[in-house]
Amino acid sequence: MTTLSNIKLFDGTRFRDETSISIHDGIITELGNTTTGIDMGGKMLSPGLIDLHMHGQMGEDSMRPGGVVRIAFTQLMFGVTSFCPASVTDSDENTRIFLENVRQAMISPKGARVLGAYLEGPYLDHDLRGVHDERYIKDPSVSHYIELVDGYEDIIARVTLAPEKNGGMELVQYLADQGITVSIGHSAANAEETMDAIRHGVNTTTHTFNAMYPLHHRQPGVLAVALTHPDISAEFIADMIHIDPLTVKLIYLAKGVEKCFYCTDSMEAAGMPDGDYQLGPSTISVENGIARKGDRLAGSTLTMDHGLRLLVEQAGIPLHDALRMGTRNPADIIGRTDIGHLLPGAKADFVLWDESLHVKATYVDGQCLYCAD
Repeated sequence: MTTLSNIKLFDGTRFRDETSISIHDGIITELGNTTTGIDMGGKMLSPGLIDLHMHGQMGEDSMRPGGVVRIAFTQLMFGVTSFCPASVTDSDENTRIFLENVRQAMISPKGARVLGAYLEGPYLDHDLRGVHDERYIKDPSVSHYIELVDGYEDIIARVTLAPEKNGGMELVQYLADQGITVSIGHSAANAEETMDAIRHGVNTTTHTFNAMYPLHHRQPGVLAVALTHPDISAEFIADMIHIDPLTVKLIYLAKGVEKCFYCTDSMEAAGMPDGDYQLGPSTISVENGIARKGDRLAGSTLTMDHGLRLLVEQAGIPLHDALRMGTRNPADIIGRTDIGHLLPGAKADFVLWDESLHVKATYVDGQCLYCAD
């Protein structure tokens, strides 16, 4: 058994009085106040960050062969211990290459935990597709989905679609029945269609406010339902570029901390200098850290640890709630009860932070896989 002592412990929901944590065989066994074990110098320990929506970072793209395996290693330096690599809308052939990338990363023995594949597309609204390639946009179809993921059914964790399109509600219901997290995004649904989608199994949005029509006081759509319906959680990109800090605060106040979570929606330029990069089949230009295809935002260059700092420093979110939005809440969204919190029985995935909320060390299964020193 290993014990870390002299820590400021955040358990995924709140800061605790206990100052030590014990681990055996990769599982948390006890929280306590022992002074024996490894002295962590009074630093904060939290669950590892969980990113449910990211396309790449550090020059790696999730659609590129071998990309997800390499991303699992780079994630550690940003305090991420679990993530869902995301696809972009592409040919069926390239999407299946992505699924194989995810499969290989899920059986890799090292790096951040890969929770499963996230399909963002191809079942999106044409006009609200963002930078997704219009050549590959399709109407939702159970039969097409079954063919697309054939042999990879067991690794699909999340799917984003526009449920108002022909066949959308049927696919939502099918996916929900499979235990897959279904998100509404890149969607032109009106309020009634959005509520119908929730009844069929949608339980979260995709990057709230982005790729959906703005809030209109007489024509409520996805956004109005997302901010008010108790059965849907709101994902948002925490770079303070995709949405203003005041808008982040609006989501937080409207939904309550329990029903919102942040992501990066990062592409391969995250952690890299300005220049031209790939996002699936698209070439993306990054200037001053902002990724665009033409005049459209194209993913982000955000990392999860930076998002945490921005939530606290720019959006004014209390630290305990900002941490929850990046740990327990995303775990809850995909139904993982073994991660996202530091309590006995959970996996020993956690991060040690310095006073400025920079990552000092990242642990997966109780093993220190990254150390900043």
